[in-house]
Amino acid sequence: MFPVKWMADAAFFIIGICSGLLIAGGMFAFVTMIGVVSRMAAVSKTMAHAMLYEDCVVVGAAIGNIFIHYRPVIGFGWMSEPVLAFFGFFAGIYIGCLAIALAELLNVVPIFSKRIKLHRGLAAFVIAFSIGKFIGAFVDFFL
Repeated sequence: MFPVKWMADAAFFIIGICSGLLIAGGMFAFVTMIGVVSRMAAVSKTMAHAMLYEDCVVVGAAIGNIFIHYRPVIGFGWMSEPVLAFFGFFAGIYIGCLAIALAELLNVVPIFSKRIKLHRGLAAFVIAFSIGKFIGAFVDFFL
């Protein structure tokens, strides 16, 4: 199709960058729409730092994309496992907050508790969800 290899590489590069920007823009629009960052800032009573939190989410996503696409090898020596555990802990918190915010947006818990006629013990119900999520992730990652 292209007479010169560099033209094909340039076309694929442009298509890849544009596609990545569209997907990332859609993801950040979705996260902003459901209010993950602003809700966490409001709950933690640090709304004055909401812009910093949003900047950290964008920088984290950019760094994550670099690690996913280019797979740089960073040797931490004996600290590799603690660094990975540290990253996994905070990545899990982010995913959990995203899932809870989406469930809250869709009113999943109130509608479900109304349908099954759950009037007391809603906190235990949510904790059971969290424990189940933890056990499922643990089994998936370690077993």
